Amino acid sequence: MKKNITKEQIIATALDLTKTNQDIRSINLREIARTIGCAHTNLYNYYPSLIDLLWDVHVAIQEYFIVDLSSRLAKVQESELKLHCFFETFIDVYLTHVGWFRLAWVDYIGADRPESNKIATDKIVDELVDILINICLDLFRSKPDKEKTKCIFHNVHCYIIGEISNFINGRRIHQDEEALRQYVSMTSTSIFKLCLEDEIK
Repeated sequence: MKKNITKEQIIATALDLTKTNQDIRSINLREIARTIGCAHTNLYNYYPSLIDLLWDVHVAIQEYFIVDLSSRLAKVQESELKLHCFFETFIDVYLTHVGWFRLAWVDYIGADRPESNKIATDKIVDELVDILINICLDLFRSKPDKEKTKCIFHNVHCYIIGEISNFINGRRIHQDEEALRQYVSMTSTSIFKLCLEDEIK
């Protein structure tokens, strides 16, 4: 059995185990330790409970998303397509990593949210808004207000969360996943553009 493990190993293993898992409560520290190949007591050196670990996994999911989004956007040149790519990435990541989606936006993690999680999440949201502003600067030839952009992004993201939640819980208007992807992508982009165009007129 391994004795020397790192916090990064624990988070990476938890990320892998939760990626497609529909029930985060089915995962526990013993399973994570077994997957790593160490005694479960080793994990307590870093995390006193599964809840503490899940809050760090919550941040790691968002960090993964930023890296993935940046990689996808780097391959797109046209600003209109970049905006589509921005929202399509949310849809794709959420549908292909249903466990991450549930952990990030649906399931109750438990206990009070740590201040470190709030700070990390605020930083990531700030990065996402900056990416959107840069896309909009190219698209509209005008730099939108950051707070207004953040509010519009929040509303559109809530719409995406609702559509994905309905789909994975069987309350869907689109039975076909590809049809859902196209519909939500088109609608998200349209809502964002309409709201932002109204703000920058």
